[in-house]
Amino acid sequence: MKRRRSGLAAAAVVLATLAGGNAEEEKGLLRPGSAAPTFSLPSLEGERVALRVWCGKTLAKPYLNTTKHVVVLSFWATYCKPCQKEIPQLMKFRGKHADDSVKVFGISLDEEGKAVVAPFVKEKKYSLPMLIDRYKRTSSRYGVTSLPALFVIDGEGIVRYSSTGYSDSVSLVDKLEEVLAGIRGRARIPVPAAVETDSGSVGETVPVASGSASRAVGPRDKWRAVARVECGESLDDIADELGVSPDTVSGWYEELKKAALSQWKTEKDRKRKN
Repeated sequence: MKRRRSGLAAAAVVLATLAGGNAEEEKGLLRPGSAAPTFSLPSLEGERVALRVWCGKTLAKPYLNTTKHVVVLSFWATYCKPCQKEIPQLMKFRGKHADDSVKVFGISLDEEGKAVVAPFVKEKKYSLPMLIDRYKRTSSRYGVTSLPALFVIDGEGIVRYSSTGYSDSVSLVDKLEEVLAGIRGRARIPVPAAVETDSGSVGETVPVASGSASRAVGPRDKWRAVARVECGESLDDIADELGVSPDTVSGWYEELKKAALSQWKTEKDRKRKN
C-alpha cells in the first residue's frame, strides 16, 4: 500500500508541475521567436498527428520520421470566407514542395468536428491534410482569436512567421517562399503581426466562433489519463486528446486520490472485523 500511495504522490507532483507551466494566459497571437506549443490532434482519417514528429529539438518518433521539417499551420473553419481563399494558396505552396522537407496542415476549429469538416473538404476539393481542434485547446495556446491564422515553424520547433487575415493584394505563396528561404539561409526575417493590405488595414478576418463544445469523459478514461501522465506522457497532448484543460486532468488526480484512500480505509476496516 505504501508503494501505491507513493505512486499517487509522484503523480501529484508531475501533474501540479505540468499544469502550472500552462497557467499563463495567451497574450495575443504567438510571436516569431516563440517555441511552438506541441499538440497531438486527430486527422480526418482518424489518425493522431503530433507536431513533434516533424519538428523540434528532438523528434518524438524517429522510427516514423528522422528529418526535421518546416511546418506550416493554418487555423481555419468552414464558416470562414477568407480561409476559403487562403487554403488553395496553401495547396499550391504544398504542391511546390511535395518532395521537400515541408509539411502543411490545416487545423479546423469547427465545433462539430469531422461531421462538418469532412464533407466540406470533399466539396471544396481541398487536398491539405486537415486536423481537428474542436475544443480549441491548441488554437488557444497559439493565441488564435480570428481566422485565418497562419504559422510557419522551423525544424527546431521555433515560430518564424505568424499572421492573421487574408489579403488578395499579398501573394501568400511568395510570402511563404520568402520565409522558407530565410529559414534555410538562417537569415532573420522581419515578420508583421498581421497580413496587411497596401492601405495599411488588416487583411480580411473572421472571429473564432464561441461555443460550448465539450466531451464527456468516463471514469476509466480519467484514471488512464492520470496514469499516462505519471508514466511521462505530455499533459498537454493528453488534454488535447480528451478535449479538456490540464487543470481538469489535475482535478482527476484529486478524485483518484480520494477514491484510493476510501478504498484503502474500507479494506482496512474489513480486515479488522475479520
